[in-house]
Amino acid sequence: MGIRHFSALLLALSCFAGRALAQGEPGRFAISQVTYQSPVLMAYVDVLNQDGQPPTKLNPADLSATIAQRSLKIASVTPFSQSGNGVAYLFLVDVSKSIARTAFNQMRTAVDSWIDGLTPGDRMAISTFGEQERQLVDFTSNKNALHAALQRAAPTDKLTKLYLALQNASNIRQRTDADLPSRRVIVILSDGKDEGSGYTADDVGRIFQQSPIPIYAIGFSTLPSPQKNTYLEALNRVAALSGGLFIEGSSLPQDYQAVRAAIRRVFLVRLDCPGCQLSSQSQPLAMTYTTGTASRMDRLAVSLSVPAQAQANEEPWWRQILSHITWKIGLSLALGTGVVIAIPVVVVVKRKEKPPPTPITPTTPTVPPKPGVIVITPPAAGRSIELTVLSGDERGRANQVNLSSNIVVGRDKKCDVSYPNDLEMSAKHFELSLAGDHVEVQDLGSTNGTLLNGAQLVTKQRIEDGDWIRAGLTEVRINFGA
Repeated sequence: MGIRHFSALLLALSCFAGRALAQGEPGRFAISQVTYQSPVLMAYVDVLNQDGQPPTKLNPADLSATIAQRSLKIASVTPFSQSGNGVAYLFLVDVSKSIARTAFNQMRTAVDSWIDGLTPGDRMAISTFGEQERQLVDFTSNKNALHAALQRAAPTDKLTKLYLALQNASNIRQRTDADLPSRRVIVILSDGKDEGSGYTADDVGRIFQQSPIPIYAIGFSTLPSPQKNTYLEALNRVAALSGGLFIEGSSLPQDYQAVRAAIRRVFLVRLDCPGCQLSSQSQPLAMTYTTGTASRMDRLAVSLSVPAQAQANEEPWWRQILSHITWKIGLSLALGTGVVIAIPVVVVVKRKEKPPPTPITPTTPTVPPKPGVIVITPPAAGRSIELTVLSGDERGRANQVNLSSNIVVGRDKKCDVSYPNDLEMSAKHFELSLAGDHVEVQDLGSTNGTLLNGAQLVTKQRIEDGDWIRAGLTEVRINFGA
């Protein structure tokens, strides 16, 4: 397939027609990734000329951009190699037996070479996927640790839970590590076949469409032709939706070199958007590149949200300690000397929202039924909700609850639905509430935030049947009953 087939496939996708080049036009123009820090969007743009080579310079005057039909100012354009920034690489290594040992060894040699070439600003993490997904090493610049982790991988598993691995990998866009580069990519070698993850290609495509993080996929398959084409097409499409790139494998060392070059050849475009407002809803960013009489346009969904932080009205830890110590000192002096010492104490009161008043239901006197009369007790008003764990410590667990007003989900066993073994989940993490005929989800000020279909929740948001919610390390699918 290669890059040419990649462009041809995108042209056929009507919902992403803007990602493809006009018929007969050579070259490439694609938005690879976008980050947002109010009031600036940073777009990583991949450009190739008619010869398939990246230009040495990109003129800001040749670019234009809009988001949700709002015009943006092109403030600057910088080749990524001159930006001084690094890349956070997440490598997903297939350890199923569908990868032949020879190909696996070639892959390991290619990744080892990649590790040796990491720049000081780069970080890398390595995870394997087969019957389960396992993290071998978290993001680090320690090359010895990366080499050692890669040596522990071997193709031994019977199944390939590809889509589960990709879904979990999508969360790297939410990482807030201080030393983690904003340029983040997923690199994967796969035949595109998923076995037993519980997801479909459409499921994963929707996640990456709403919250893009570029996937650079090398399609390598020994399956029979009909299956090979089907699965590689699906992997190709997911890579396209994510803002990444698909290359059909032929010679793995050269393929990995081509992928690394594609990741680093991008231009960093600064877009000023002083009027942009924070929103958890994805908005279409459209950019146009004009050279001479030819124009090329690309679109990518952008979420103008920020990672979850401590709530603004939450008392800082240092002030809690200071208030506690000051109170104790004052009390000790008063008791020990009999002298009341006035110590100015700044008391910070965390405002708690009052719970909604309990509705008063008029009661009627209980009348015993007459003999032979069947009394039917109507079911409690509300909506039946099923929460099924798709990934996490309790995968496969299902809870059915009747949502009459609201339910709280968290680590605390007192919650309506609790996952006490997930240490990354807050005690009270998120809330599901009934709003007329609709169900809404709201983060309850959790430490790590709540994701809805891969997008960070900023405000209360309506959910649909089949949506996914991630809290901590647990992801649940929400299904509505009758």
